[in-house]
Order: sequence, then structure tokens, then C-alpha cells
Amino acid sequence: MDFSLTKEQNDIKKAAAEFARAEFTPEVAQECELNHRFPREIYEKAANLGFIGLDYPEEIGGGAMGVQENVLVVEEFCKADSGLGMAMHLAYVPSKVVKLFGTHEQKRKFLAPLVRGEWVSAISLTEPDHGSDLTCMETTMEEKEDGFVLNGTKIFTTNAAYADFFVVLAQDDRNAPPGKGMTTILVERSPSSWLGGRLEINEIPHKMGIRATSSGEVVFDQLKVRKENVLGERGRGLLNVLDFLDESRIEIAAQALGNAEGAFLKALNHARQRNQFQKPIIDFQAIGHRLGRLWSQIQSIKWLTYYAAWLCDKKMEKTAGAIPLYTSMVKHHVPETAKAIIDETITVFGGYGYFLEQEVERRYRDNRIIEIYEGTVEVQLNNMVRILKKLNMDFIRSTLL
Repeated sequence: MDFSLTKEQNDIKKAAAEFARAEFTPEVAQECELNHRFPREIYEKAANLGFIGLDYPEEIGGGAMGVQENVLVVEEFCKADSGLGMAMHLAYVPSKVVKLFGTHEQKRKFLAPLVRGEWVSAISLTEPDHGSDLTCMETTMEEKEDGFVLNGTKIFTTNAAYADFFVVLAQDDRNAPPGKGMTTILVERSPSSWLGGRLEINEIPHKMGIRATSSGEVVFDQLKVRKENVLGERGRGLLNVLDFLDESRIEIAAQALGNAEGAFLKALNHARQRNQFQKPIIDFQAIGHRLGRLWSQIQSIKWLTYYAAWLCDKKMEKTAGAIPLYTSMVKHHVPETAKAIIDETITVFGGYGYFLEQEVERRYRDNRIIEIYEGTVEVQLNNMVRILKKLNMDFIRSTLL
């Protein structure tokens, strides 16, 4: 059993940390936070250094690596700054659907400019009346002789205001039972790519966290797109999304891991330097014991996230059926634990922790969404129970435990 990273993985981790510390300055982070601005200039720099598309094919400029390498980058980015780190990752993670199911031409068209930092991606799943329920879509796509016509509304689409393309889940067969007859389809932002109709994007302001990203409503009004925009097999849309989530949820958990690590490092440094009653506050058991517990909690979520990424990359036949169990586990356990960790770091700072300048309160706000998007904590627990009910007991006993 070897828990060490490879030399290449260590180099990636170190390079990501150095980049983030240099670019994610407190001044830039606060400016993006207060002005609700996505720092596209930093995103382009990250792409130029190879941090975007690490698991994408080499022929379109990717790194041909795996989820584990993405986890390391996301962890270091969010360790440096939660808002900017999450914004960078959220700009490219939706494009994984194209990586998994796109044709060669779709990968060349959509992923190549994304890997170069020229494009940002978005995925539109959630609807106003269907939050966690992806088995029922009111957004429809109707086949015409020369394309497909989309009608409907999506909400809470991350990157909506500036995304160059959207992966949309739509109901292709209106007579299909729940969860069936859905298709994923690509919609470009540029009107020159449409064959008719209208795409309306409305920003949703005043949100709690991740203020360096856009969150918006996307409305399709008789929007006609070309037939070659269908992504993957028609009717398999929900399965495409679920396969995508098996990878993306692990990387989303890495956001929470990095957020917690960054908050812990700031709290530890503060506790060692802050003096009260003629000694550092870390010497008071109320603070020292709290930091000791937080260290243990961070180690638990770190290695759980790494293990889930390792399982996903290996895709061994013996454990393939358990991958959704682990992706749901990291998606509920890591964000929940990270929230508790960050909350405790605010206590270490005392009154100072309540203000934006120390960053820990912003990390708490940014981290809160990780428990909600890409499937709520409760949905993950439902997934785990469903899988645990079906897995062979001998397999659980001998292989998973």
C-alpha cells in the first residue's frame, strides 16, 4: 500500500500552489468578491500553464492525466483562496461531459479553446420547479429537418453571464417515463451559431458566496441549434449527466478540502502569533485542542477525497460498481466536515474572524454552496443507501471494508 504521490503529481501540486499564491492576491480576491467579477485574465494564465484540461486528450491540448491530478490543482487553488479557486474550477468542470461523450469534432471545437483558456463552459440542469429531481425536465427539444428547437428555462446556471457554451439536459421524448427520453445537447453563446429563436440570460444577484462567478437563469425561446450539437446518444441524457457527476463530484469535494485547509492554515498561524495574557493563544487548551481536532478532520477528508479519485481513475472491474458510492460519500462528507472546520477557525480568530479581511468568513460563505450544487448532501445520502441496499454483502465485507 503506497500513499505517496508520484513525482509528476508532486510537481503539479507544487506548481499549482505557487501559481495560486502569486495570482490569488487578497487585493484581487476582494475586488472580484465585491464587484462580482470573474477574473478571466487569471483563468487564461492558468490555462497557459496547463492547469485546465489535465484529464483531456493530448490531441486537443489536454494533459491526458486523471481525476487525481485535477483534485490536486483544485485543492491548491482553493487552499490559496476559496472564491478565486472555485471560480477557476467551475469555469471548466462542466466541459467534462464533452470529454466523456463528445465526438472528435465536438472535442476539437469546444474543448480545444477551453484548454487554451479562451472559452468558459457551463452546464444547465436545474429547473425552477425541479431542483434535485433530474428525472423530470420541462425544457424540451423538438427535432426538425435541419436541427433541434429548445424551449424552457434553466436556473442557477454557474458561469451563465460569460460562458461560451452550455451543456443542456432537455426532454427529447415527452412520452417517456421519468428519467428516460432525455438528451444532452450543446448550445453556443454566439447567435451566429443558432438557426433561429432566442437565448435569454438573466443574472441572479445578491448570493451568499462564490461571488467571483456568475449564477443565472437561462431561457430558451424557440432556440434552434444544429443536429451535430447533440452530445452523446439521444435518450441517454440523464445517464450522461450521472457519469459526469461521478467524476465532477470528487473534484467538487476537493474545493471543500482546499477551502478547509486554507482556513486551518490561517487559524494556526494566527493562534501561534496572537498573544493574550502574555502567551500565544495556541497555548490555551480551548484553542490548542480545537486546532488538534481540526487537523485530524482535515486528514480524514483529504485521504477520502484522494482515495475516491484513485478509484475513479483506476476503474478496476472489481470495484467499478462501488465508484458512485464513493463519489456520493465525498460529496456529502467532505463539504459537511469542511463547513464545521471553517466555522471553528472563525472561533479561533474571535471577533476578527467575522470580518472579510481575515478571509475565513468568506471561506465559510463560499464553501456553503458545495453542500448544495451537483446534488445536495441529502441526495448523496439517498444515493448511498440505494447502492448499499444492492451491493453483495460478501463484496462489502471482503473488498470495501
